[in-house]
Amino acid sequence: KTATMMRYLAIALCLFGTALGQDDMPDFGNMPGFGDKPCPNFRCSSGYTPVQKSRSKFVSKGCSKMGGGMMMMAGGGGGGEKYSMCCDMWHACYQTCGASKKSCDEGFKTCSERVCGGDGECKKGADMNSMMLGMGGCNLYDQGQYAGCECTKKSSVEEKRAAAIRGFYKKWSPESVEKADNLAKKADSNGKMAALFRKLVTKYPKSIKVEVDDEMKMYQDMMNKAKDDKGGDDSDEHDEF
Repeated sequence: KTATMMRYLAIALCLFGTALGQDDMPDFGNMPGFGDKPCPNFRCSSGYTPVQKSRSKFVSKGCSKMGGGMMMMAGGGGGGEKYSMCCDMWHACYQTCGASKKSCDEGFKTCSERVCGGDGECKKGADMNSMMLGMGGCNLYDQGQYAGCECTKKSSVEEKRAAAIRGFYKKWSPESVEKADNLAKKADSNGKMAALFRKLVTKYPKSIKVEVDDEMKMYQDMMNKAKDDKGGDDSDEHDEF
């Protein structure tokens, strides 16, 4: 709760600073996950190595969830974004064991720039998301890494990596299952394994399950109710005349 409150406060202050001017923006650079200070990688106890789970489930709750639920409050993330696929890839990246937060955030920026092109409104929304990523802290990243990683004895790492690749291919590209062992030999580090899985998810985007963000749904329901109530009040006033 404390981390969430700090994140909301940071976002509120930065939005306020944006209104005042760039020189008045607060500096949160010394806090992990804010600015340039990286979030720590997932770690295991001595003798164990983090490896992608063999039955990985990549889940996206859309663009609104990228700012820790603050996108709606900031006026964005209402759903149906042109760059929504980039948000889905970002969520999957956070859940890819060994991927750094920085590489995932930069991947979103590259993807959204490509998708938006010269569309001003699209770029405006994507820029808002990018700003939120710089102030999001490490909580969502940590959750994703815990969901995607499992600690494996170092003697079994290659076997576990092959099982993870095999499991992915079995579900999304059965004809490629035989590639798993060779790919596991080549992906002989956490970084290489993470890069491989990011390529696989990009090639097979249906591997990402898109779910409705409960916070966004609640916010939208509140907004719709407020509009309905306002509409009812206007009608009553009109009837009085």
